[in-house]
Amino acid sequence: MQAEPRLEYLGDVYKPSDDTWLLLEVLESSSAHGDTCVDLGCGSGVLGIYALLNSRCKRVAFIDVQDDAVKTTSVNVALNGVATFSVIIQSDACDPLPIRSSSVDLVLANPPYLPAEDHVARDEAVNGGVEGYEKALCFIRASTSILRQCGRLYLVYSSLSKPSIIRSQLERLGYAVTLERTRNFFFETLTALEGVFTRESQSCTSRN
Repeated sequence: MQAEPRLEYLGDVYKPSDDTWLLLEVLESSSAHGDTCVDLGCGSGVLGIYALLNSRCKRVAFIDVQDDAVKTTSVNVALNGVATFSVIIQSDACDPLPIRSSSVDLVLANPPYLPAEDHVARDEAVNGGVEGYEKALCFIRASTSILRQCGRLYLVYSSLSKPSIIRSQLERLGYAVTLERTRNFFFETLTALEGVFTRESQSCTSRN
């Protein structure tokens, strides 16, 4: 039986929802484990805490731009007894991350992916940009800068955020999609995937 994180929420932090559970389904379907992992756009910290509690990761860097997310994650890593194995960083995924290049085994990423209403991004926890895909592209580029050869990116996005552009970015930057789950709702389809990162002209023999 998998250990479930205990969570508290401060302010307007994004709470786990269908996209969160779908991404965890993909992680659980994989055999991947890592020494160093990143929960990118961590929100409440649920993904990284889950990975720590279930021995998927030995250490996790939790990254989010929002004040409420940083505060909530700080509370939750302590609540779950994993603070010793956690680093919490306030940073925008669209800016260079303060993490050494090629040092990360797994990135767990639930970016904001909904198009902004009236072309104004009012809620940075859910609005991914004017078209919905802009933040997802930042998350993919950020992951590419820190993942080691054969590292894995776990990413979730919506049918509302121009999936063809997201998939094109993944392919262009060297990700091979090895696992994928979708879930249909009245107004959108969510997709969660595992992408294995391979640098140009190198082969990928995964250690995980």
